[in-house]
Amino acid sequence: MSVQVMRRRIDEIPGKWHCSIVGTCLPLADLRKIALKARLDLPQSADDYHIHGAVVHTCGSSRVLSRLLTKALDKRFPAQIARFARAQTEAELAELWAAHVKAGDVPGAYWALMSHPADCTHLRQHAYGEVHMLSHLSGASQRVDMRRQADLERQLAERTAEVEALTAERTRWRATEATLRHDLAGLDLHRRRSEELEQRLADLESGAAMAEARQALRDEKAAGDRLRLRVERLTEQLDRLRLEIAELTEQNARLVTRAADLELTLCETAGCPTPANDPGPLDLDRRRILYVGGMSRTVAHLKAIVDRHNGEFLHHDGGLEDGSERLDGVLSQADAVLCPVTCISHDAVDRIKRSCRRSCKAFMPLPSHSVSTFVRALRVVGRAQPPLPQYEVLAAE
Repeated sequence: MSVQVMRRRIDEIPGKWHCSIVGTCLPLADLRKIALKARLDLPQSADDYHIHGAVVHTCGSSRVLSRLLTKALDKRFPAQIARFARAQTEAELAELWAAHVKAGDVPGAYWALMSHPADCTHLRQHAYGEVHMLSHLSGASQRVDMRRQADLERQLAERTAEVEALTAERTRWRATEATLRHDLAGLDLHRRRSEELEQRLADLESGAAMAEARQALRDEKAAGDRLRLRVERLTEQLDRLRLEIAELTEQNARLVTRAADLELTLCETAGCPTPANDPGPLDLDRRRILYVGGMSRTVAHLKAIVDRHNGEFLHHDGGLEDGSERLDGVLSQADAVLCPVTCISHDAVDRIKRSCRRSCKAFMPLPSHSVSTFVRALRVVGRAQPPLPQYEVLAAE
């Protein structure tokens, strides 16, 4: 009989550990789906606490619910289960458990240990105690981080509103520039008509025709002079607008960078996983992620995210200090290439895209250099079935 068949279902595990297994290893959204499939007698208005309690209370006695829970947990943590399955003694299991706790991979390791066929009650009780204390520490840290997150989100909303206002103002200035271009075209037309009238005047010999032509020429010149004065005023206005646009464009870039800095600060100050810095259940399966460009101060944080989710992080600054020869080298090692278009020139993006096509690498241009955009891109890479497609422009969520 294989180790997979001999592993314990959740109803074969002592009930005193059911609460910690369900609460630590399964997200609330999955728990709701399982409760619905098992047809638990719960009101539609039941909150997360009551659903959790009902599942914990029933899973030891309901064979259907036990099978659903066990199947969901096995599907969620196949890598951890496989690693723990190779351990035969309690000492080997204890060493694996300590390594996963140190790496922050507690949920999968906890289920793999609790469902292992080995008789290691003392080790399981020790792991239960560690998970119990981690839940207390996480709750206390989360309350502090939630307050910090609210402040940072408010600041980010204010900066976003400022950016939108500047964008609307720039649109109005571009409309003024289009009007000026139209007037310049009209001036060219008047100039050509004046030249035609002058030519006609030179060809006329009769006095009446000459007087009529001269008057038409004077009228046309007067209109041209008025238009020329208007064009000069509009040209001066355009020069001022171009200067203001350049200043506002620089201010807009600073605000966009500030928004990314605020988001990064939110990620760095959060002590527990948040949607900004942790994409949830994700296994990159040791894929090598090459990140080209971006902000140098975020590189270490992005590397930590990739490392935490079973990936390898490679980086190239897009040509500031790292040369094109190094880019070819890291491209040959990468499984997927991510490139934030806000922190790299269009020529560099096109060069990288051509290199990815030649190297048959999956390529994903990112709309911004923020951490949340990088995390959404990792979800796309993580969902792709290996091997990744040869040269595909992947779309972020």
